[in-house]
Amino acid sequence: MTVCIGAMMLCAAALAQELGDTRIYEAGRAAERPVIDGRLSDACWQEAAKTNQFARIMKGPGAIQQTFFQVTYDDAHLYLGVTCVEPRAGNIKADVTNRDVSAVMADDALEIFIQPDPPKGEYFQLAANSLGTRYDGKAFEAGWNATWEAAGSVGEDAWYLECAIAFESFAAQPAPGAVWGLNVCRDRNAGGETEWSAWSDTLGGFHTPERFGRLVFAGGTSGVNRSLIIECSTHARRSIRLEELVVTGLAEIESGADLLPAADAAEVEPAVARAREALAALRDFLAADQPLDLEGWMAVTAQLEQSAEEMERTAWVIRFGRLLAD
Repeated sequence: MTVCIGAMMLCAAALAQELGDTRIYEAGRAAERPVIDGRLSDACWQEAAKTNQFARIMKGPGAIQQTFFQVTYDDAHLYLGVTCVEPRAGNIKADVTNRDVSAVMADDALEIFIQPDPPKGEYFQLAANSLGTRYDGKAFEAGWNATWEAAGSVGEDAWYLECAIAFESFAAQPAPGAVWGLNVCRDRNAGGETEWSAWSDTLGGFHTPERFGRLVFAGGTSGVNRSLIIECSTHARRSIRLEELVVTGLAEIESGADLLPAADAAEVEPAVARAREALAALRDFLAADQPLDLEGWMAVTAQLEQSAEEMERTAWVIRFGRLLAD
């Protein structure tokens, strides 16, 4: 789907102020049920908006490997299609083959948290690895079972999961406009040490329902793709915040470069150059008179995030130098 970037930015900027920090995904109805084979080649996945910007749980150095997911539904099922970027696809861990074994989450796996009635507080957990091996539970109660399918596949630089979850599992049937709690979380083990990330940042363990995002059930299969606008609002807010961090960091580094130890000073010049390139890439992207490329925007924002982290690390060296100088 192509959308004029100028019009989209106007909508996104206004919506970003309204939504605050809450992650929201609006799911449209699927005109046709997808085949659950882990390939994400069905027509519904070509229409559904992609969301990403997963946050690292238990902070660490460097950028995480990103995850993208899409949601759609029909009268009977909720469908999720997930793409897990993985440059070390040959190292993907997929040891668990039996259902309802919690160790599946020690593989490369995805955990889906669903809350049909957020004010009630009750929530459900469903998890699967790249083999489609499933685990499910009601909060921490592993005895609960959902009626659902999961299938995975592995590509050269990513792995994929496709799920069909029956609404009867939750004794709930969402009407158009219904709002459920949702979070999609990733357990990544292909990189060596476990890397945990979540679509809606839980600021700790995944079982934190008060930090879940929101899934809105749209009423139709066509018209304005509001989910795309919502996703753009998230990118707009994040881009603005990161741009401010990089600009502030550059100013602090330029004013205090003389306080840097020689070893750090040698690394500053290329880091500053990368930061300026990231800022230019963002501004060029947003100024371009072209259809919106959401995945391109994601890539530009990821570059900016890396520069923001570099600027912050260098700025702390300068701040420490000022303390010693005083």
